[in-house]
Amino acid sequence: MNGRIVQMAPKVLDIGDAASYLAMSVGTFRAHVLPHVRQINLSARRRGYLVSDLDRWIDRQVGGQGGSVSVSTNPWDAMS
Repeated sequence: MNGRIVQMAPKVLDIGDAASYLAMSVGTFRAHVLPHVRQINLSARRRGYLVSDLDRWIDRQVGGQGGSVSVSTNPWDAMS
């Protein structure tokens, strides 16, 4: 081992981090996202949410299926 620290992105987030990941409050997360994603029991009182489920939820909100994002053909869009 060469002493390097490797940081890996988490696969599971608690409710506060999951809400932050989606750029919303915990209350909004509970109301709009929680009914549509799986909860994982992290302990007797803590629940977690898979990042992959959160990604799928946000893709559905923009009408995608998790694939590539369409690019506008309007040249003015590229100038912003």
